[in-house]
Amino acid sequence: MATVSIEQVWRRFGPHSAVADLTLDVRDGEFLVLLGPSGCGKTTSLRMLAGLERPTSGIIRLDDRIVNDVPPGERDVGMVFQSYALYPHMNVYRNLAFGPRIRRENKAETHKALLEVSEVLGLSALLDRRPSELSGGQRQRVALGRALLRRPKLFLMDEPLSNLDAALRGQVRAELVRLHGQYKITTVYVTHDQVEAMTMADKIAVMFAGRLQQAGTAQEVFDNPVNMMVATFIGSPPMNILPGHLSEDESGIRIEVLGQTLRLPSWASIKGTHASAQQVSVGIRPTDIIADTLADCTGPRARIDFVESMGAETFLTLTCASNKLICRAPGRLRLNVGDEVGLVLDVNYLYAFDYEGGNSIIDRSGQAGDARPHPTKGVVTHGTI
Repeated sequence: MATVSIEQVWRRFGPHSAVADLTLDVRDGEFLVLLGPSGCGKTTSLRMLAGLERPTSGIIRLDDRIVNDVPPGERDVGMVFQSYALYPHMNVYRNLAFGPRIRRENKAETHKALLEVSEVLGLSALLDRRPSELSGGQRQRVALGRALLRRPKLFLMDEPLSNLDAALRGQVRAELVRLHGQYKITTVYVTHDQVEAMTMADKIAVMFAGRLQQAGTAQEVFDNPVNMMVATFIGSPPMNILPGHLSEDESGIRIEVLGQTLRLPSWASIKGTHASAQQVSVGIRPTDIIADTLADCTGPRARIDFVESMGAETFLTLTCASNKLICRAPGRLRLNVGDEVGLVLDVNYLYAFDYEGGNSIIDRSGQAGDARPHPTKGVVTHGTI
């Protein structure tokens, strides 16, 4: 197993910086997910860890060894790619044994290790089959098995599940988590899929435009996004962003949004030198807005534009005060396109971002961990504070 240290690493292609000033640490045995949209620099970062790309500047360490100029074959790294990269003319056994054979490892020991890995991955009955005779999930498990046979210090995985259908992705995702728990090999995993990141990672590193935006546990990144880019990328459906105004006086912090004035809980404070009275972008997740009947709700009114039933829950796309937003509908309500509903906003989960720069303004460090008060607590209609 290994620790990884990336220190002020840049990777430039002419005038373009694919990775800019990346500093990131991965602990021994940790499962780190590099998460971000296409073109954000996550795969380039992974390739630099593998030795397939050389950083323009900065330092990469595996354990205490600087590996900037170390060839890929000397880094003790196992890679799993988006494509399975299996040899079509070889059966599963020969695909798994190919690496150890090239490295001239002991045949008896290789055979024993191969059978153990095959058992763990459920490949024992498939060893005589060729890749063309396997499903996508089975081929992916062969690719994983080939990497596991090396027992490397570091696993690098580049979107290994993107070619699988949704059901199979869930199955292989669970298998990867189980294998990591069993072998405890330090892993860096690249994906644009936030579900993979949230369910698999010990730590998530969110990247945009070549720069690291935030690193932390899934819950930290979800609950306390450092800026609007992270806030809208993490969470499904994505966070609603609405125009608003933030102010502070002796009674606390207030946010005006959707024609309503809301007082934030006493734990909230304004970060650093941000102004206490300013135009802001207000963020609230769809799961923290509840649609209710007009008779039971004193909050803003909205018109339903689209109803999306997810089985266990229903989400509504709405127009409210000329703004488009998404909210969650209680199962007891039967709602249709064109209906009007009232909205209840949970003030404990309101976010405010700098209107120009998009950085988070509200300090949530004083918020109680798991306590989620009822959404109607703290809601004050405009003009009644």
